[in-house]
Amino acid sequence: MNGYKEFLDGLQKMTDVRLNIAILIVCSVLIYFSPSDKFILDPLPKIIPQSLILVTTIRLIFSIINLAHAILNRKLEERKERKASAEASLTEAEENKSLDEKLKNDLINLDAFQLFIVNQLIGKNNSSHKKGASLFSLISSKIVYVVATGDHSQSVALTIRANRIIKETYGGDLSSLEVASAARAFDSFTPKELSFFKKFLEKDTIKSTWQGHDKRTYYIDGHKLFTAFRESILFERSQIIVEFTLNPVVKPALLIALEKSGLLYD
Repeated sequence: MNGYKEFLDGLQKMTDVRLNIAILIVCSVLIYFSPSDKFILDPLPKIIPQSLILVTTIRLIFSIINLAHAILNRKLEERKERKASAEASLTEAEENKSLDEKLKNDLINLDAFQLFIVNQLIGKNNSSHKKGASLFSLISSKIVYVVATGDHSQSVALTIRANRIIKETYGGDLSSLEVASAARAFDSFTPKELSFFKKFLEKDTIKSTWQGHDKRTYYIDGHKLFTAFRESILFERSQIIVEFTLNPVVKPALLIALEKSGLLYD
């Protein structure tokens, strides 16, 4: 009997479902084909397979409960994951929308120097510009990012977000922003400074220096102001550093500024 007990204890520790099913089937078959007065495997007591049937039946029911519990838990976890994923996607979409709106607002408020840099980058992989407040501001606003850095300049490119917004919102043409930015620049000028720009209503291009009979170089009154705004949207790019051509896009803003200051008809 001690040997039977050890055998039974060993089987009770076996929790493999397939093994338990096999035990249940074998024991059931043995009992079924056994005569009523004795066990088919006599002298093995009939109580052993009966006990095994009970134990394996309990184990199988327990396994089914465990399986149902695991399936339910998995379904609940999947539902939680889907909900968390949906919430994360919604949060990300809201953050992207907020970042887009901020960047659009930053573009609208670019000054003449910053907008000049952005204009130079449209349709290009990158371009090099002098280090300074304008470039630093564009980098901080995530409108551009640094590609390479030199001693006095940095090569920058439009960020993916800025490039997308410029294409989607403005079709790659920032003329409307140029007019608004130029208007702010002209409004910041003193009447005397603004009068220098009035000369562009008569001439498309102005040379800011000339050479006298004494071979000395002389400068027109607006030379310093024009030079300060050389790399801005107020002027078209020129290979000659003392020649300035007004950007035709900003001329309406200049006319309005001159009219507001009373200089248009002087």
